[in-house]
Amino acid sequence: MFAAIHQPRTLQQACRPGLLRGLLLVVGLALLLGGCTTRFFYDRIDALVVWRLGSFVTLTDEQNQALKADIQAHLDDVRANDMTRVAAFIDEVAREFEAGPVTAEQLDARWQEAMIVYDEIMLGIVPLTEGFLRDLSDEQVNEFFTELDEANDEMYEEFLGRTADERDKARNKSAVRGVENFTGRLSKEQKLLVTDSLERMDDASDEWVVYQRQWRTQFRELVAESPEGAEYTTRLIRLMVYPRSLHSAEYRRRVDGNRAIFNAMFSELSQGLTDKQRRKAVKKLDGYVEFLQNLAESGRAS
Repeated sequence: MFAAIHQPRTLQQACRPGLLRGLLLVVGLALLLGGCTTRFFYDRIDALVVWRLGSFVTLTDEQNQALKADIQAHLDDVRANDMTRVAAFIDEVAREFEAGPVTAEQLDARWQEAMIVYDEIMLGIVPLTEGFLRDLSDEQVNEFFTELDEANDEMYEEFLGRTADERDKARNKSAVRGVENFTGRLSKEQKLLVTDSLERMDDASDEWVVYQRQWRTQFRELVAESPEGAEYTTRLIRLMVYPRSLHSAEYRRRVDGNRAIFNAMFSELSQGLTDKQRRKAVKKLDGYVEFLQNLAESGRAS
């Protein structure tokens, strides 16, 4: 549903920030929020990330082992220092939702809080990512970006090859499905509220494609130049943690306007939820809280 704010028209496209920015975090959150409520998958994210990177670049055995060790060390740190805090945040959201309708102002405040947490976690990934990128040979860098370019070009061709009507239908289907994942089946009136709100949003697709290509260009320049000292870290932080600084004023205006429409829509939707729908949404959020708390506890016990 949040993908519609940026208007790439499908959730999958919206969640692919240049395909590589925040890869570790994306994989982790995909497992975390995808219903995996056991420690088993979290403890194997290191292998999954290495496997995912393997589709872009051929790593040596030494690089594989070093990357897995670095990832596991970071995951242990996240589990020890961040899980309880994120669980508390989600619990507060659940309690607000359980109490009744939420306002657009509440939603916007929670969005801002979530972005702060996201940025802080991304900052923790920067040293690991920099070490990995600096260790790539020239041949590996070329392979890496050849595969990355091909994957991105396929994505853009798929996106631009659709008609506006096809993109709208895919967007509406994805958004309704995203809401129903929390609330259960929506009524016709509730679905109409969602799709009508999407219709009022500005289409920022063209600006989004420009931004993605600009991000990829700057990322490639950084890896190719591999500057010494703090310059590498500073530029990588800008790309990984604060890519919003690359947004054009027009793109930012559209995205902010779309978020305001989303907040108003979700607030109105929360007012019309049935007791059953509200209980299902709260149960879903509580499940995430329990999962995060269990991960934090298992980290302290190990």
